[in-house]
Amino acid sequence: MLTTFDGSEAEAWYEARHAGATADRHAALVTSKGTELRSLAADSTNPNRHREAWGAWDGDVCVGGMLVEWARRENPHRAEIDIAVPVADRGRGVGAALWDAGSQRAAAVGRTTVNVEVHVPRGRSLAEWPGGRFALARGFVSGLVEDRLVLDLPPAASILEVHDRPAPGYQAHSWHGPMPAERLPALAELVSEMAADVPTGDLDVEAARWDAERVGANQQRMTTLGYALVTTVVITEAGEPAGYTQLLVQSEGVHVHQDDTYVRRAHRGHRLGTLAKVRNLRALAAEHPRARHVHTWTAESNDAMRVINERFGFRPVETTHSMESSVS
Repeated sequence: MLTTFDGSEAEAWYEARHAGATADRHAALVTSKGTELRSLAADSTNPNRHREAWGAWDGDVCVGGMLVEWARRENPHRAEIDIAVPVADRGRGVGAALWDAGSQRAAAVGRTTVNVEVHVPRGRSLAEWPGGRFALARGFVSGLVEDRLVLDLPPAASILEVHDRPAPGYQAHSWHGPMPAERLPALAELVSEMAADVPTGDLDVEAARWDAERVGANQQRMTTLGYALVTTVVITEAGEPAGYTQLLVQSEGVHVHQDDTYVRRAHRGHRLGTLAKVRNLRALAAEHPRARHVHTWTAESNDAMRVINERFGFRPVETTHSMESSVS
């Protein structure tokens, strides 16, 4: 396990992980080097998650990297493991060795369920994709299937114009970076509801609960790690929060993660999700003109979000399987 993240060992670990995670994939979303290494170095200050970096080495050469993570508050039974091996180093038992170390580590800290994500390009099956074969061979079962969609930026101006239609009785407000403290309680309500409402399929997972303090601290932490936040909240004329969306711009400024989009049930049917997204995309373009790809994940069962994403031109590039297995 790596314990320092400011030298050549950490650099080699990241490069091996990046090579394995992006191989044969279109516009793969991988955390940028600076952000990843800063996050790992500051793990002790992360109130939400514990993260560890493990590597496999052939002499001085890193031939595979692994992240082992678990939540500090919710889901005390779960751990998440992410293994990536460069193509040239596959078939040598590297992934198997990392899996043995990772599963033993998870079990040693009392975690009984391990989650992995496998990203399968369109037109390929889980069973034929290398990561899928690896997971299935170790007893993993797919509990949630999502499409990974990519929006190439900038979107056509005509698309933004067509969908930028204010909804009577609602207002949309956008922010760059951490939000003002007085706005955090309303956002915390929405984030908690989103966590409870998002499809989880057959996964054994508990939704996180967020309050204003936790949301604010998380926004500050993400900014410190190198992310740029772009958030739009939709409120009623009476000031009630109705929905929100948030983008996380990676430190290199090219790739953008669509973090959340959510509209409260009582306010659905007014195209508020579309309004929030179009305003957020406008705010993104104004502050981050180098951004080229927005990445999002949508469950097969989430018809409403699929419709919204299609309006903006998101296109599916992969199927993501969230898979679980037991360890002891």
